Amino acid sequence: MNVRNAGKKGLTLKVLAGLAAAFGVLDGAGANTCLAAKSAAASTLNIPLTPASQVQKISTTYRCSGSQELLDKLAKPLVSVTYLNARAVSLAVLQVEGETQVFSNVISASGARYTANRFEWWSKGDTAFFSEVGAEDTKSLTCQETDKAASRKGR
Repeated sequence: MNVRNAGKKGLTLKVLAGLAAAFGVLDGAGANTCLAAKSAAASTLNIPLTPASQVQKISTTYRCSGSQELLDKLAKPLVSVTYLNARAVSLAVLQVEGETQVFSNVISASGARYTANRFEWWSKGDTAFFSEVGAEDTKSLTCQETDKAASRKGR
């Protein structure tokens, strides 16, 4: 994943082609003023940040345990997560069911809670929890940090 601070243009994320196609639905709904998804071939997602902000990128690897049903939805044996923080915009990017998912930060009482699609990623300290919202009889996975790469600002 390539991350760079594009100044007033915002944060540009180079991601898999399927992600750009997923955001194409927003373009038809008039959301292109706040979120621009270029063609799938370009594999770029542009999120304007006003005012322009430095971007902090932290890559972390976790080892998860718990429900086999949920474990099957994540990459194995380790889960790689990239956290992108730029003032009010906080994202967690990870592979779920073989696809890149961009989780957006939502309100939490403690730690950092992110949601994408029907999934939730909740991190606090060196532990994270992964769950499927609305899935009955499935407890969340507990994920323990194994490696945290150095953070990089403004890349």
